[in-house]
Amino acid sequence: MPYFRNKGRRSSDIFGRIAAAAAALLTAVCLSSCQMTEIPEREVIHEKEVPPAMLFLGDSIAAGYGLDGYSADDYYHCPSYSNILKDRYTEELEGQCGHTMVNKAVSGYTSQDFIDQLRSGGLDEDLSGSDAVIVSIGGNDLLDIMLGLFQSLGVDDKGSFNSDGLDLFSAASLFFSMDKDVDAALEQFDKNMDIISQEILSRTEGQVYFQTLYDPLEYYTEFSMVTDFSGEKIGRLNSIIKSHSASGYKVIDVAAKFSGKAEELTNISDLDIHPNAEGHKVIAEAVDRAFRETGFTYTTTELGEKRLTDVGRSVIIGSSAGAVALLIAITAAVCIIVRRKKKDTE
Repeated sequence: MPYFRNKGRRSSDIFGRIAAAAAALLTAVCLSSCQMTEIPEREVIHEKEVPPAMLFLGDSIAAGYGLDGYSADDYYHCPSYSNILKDRYTEELEGQCGHTMVNKAVSGYTSQDFIDQLRSGGLDEDLSGSDAVIVSIGGNDLLDIMLGLFQSLGVDDKGSFNSDGLDLFSAASLFFSMDKDVDAALEQFDKNMDIISQEILSRTEGQVYFQTLYDPLEYYTEFSMVTDFSGEKIGRLNSIIKSHSASGYKVIDVAAKFSGKAEELTNISDLDIHPNAEGHKVIAEAVDRAFRETGFTYTTTELGEKRLTDVGRSVIIGSSAGAVALLIAITAAVCIIVRRKKKDTE
């Protein structure tokens, strides 16, 4: 009798172990079921001709000074080139990535003022979030000095030049003195552009553009001493801007677009060097062309098709192996029981 109880206990132990293994396998599958599949995310890069986000910096030219609707507290409601492009790109990118424009230019800024603004950290967030950064700087380093000269030579507040009673000897002396002041300003501008390019390029991954400065003083054709002087000095300023482009920014040659058109595109006839509405349209087209020659991208995250995770693949492989092992165990157990029953009947 003890012999049969022992045999029964052994058979029970075998089936118990098999049942435990099956339960463990089922539990593992159930616990892993929520980790069996996933919907992968992938980044998709989209190419566009214009920037989804752009930032305008620098001086009064970029700010839109003198235009209808311009305010020192609001740059966004005048027909400046920044606003022309903002409206154009908002429509062009609608339903895609959208478009944003920020204008942080400040009327009256010199290159040193711009350096101080960059180093203050106040532009860091805007720079880091921009695809394109457009800078107009240098005019106040140079033109304020030159306008003072022309007023001393007899240019009235309406922009007219009166040569009556002009002392050419005094004018030549004044030019000689002014020449040294302007050359000193250009030397400083050269140094400042080196700093500016480093400061701005270290703060953004977007494409940076610097505009050249047009020559509004070419308007005074009746006084070649003035036009020759301004042409030389503004030409040197633009050469400085172009020479520093090797640091990593692109140049938009606004000066070339304005050449010979000072009366048509600026307010110089009223002794105002700033572009008029037509001038801003010309700058807008030059900037737009530069953008489209560069090209931009934006990235979206999209969902893929459902797939097995690494855990899911491991569970399936493990479950298959477990199922095979369980089948072998059951077969072996049945064989043992059959042999024992056969032996008992004998």
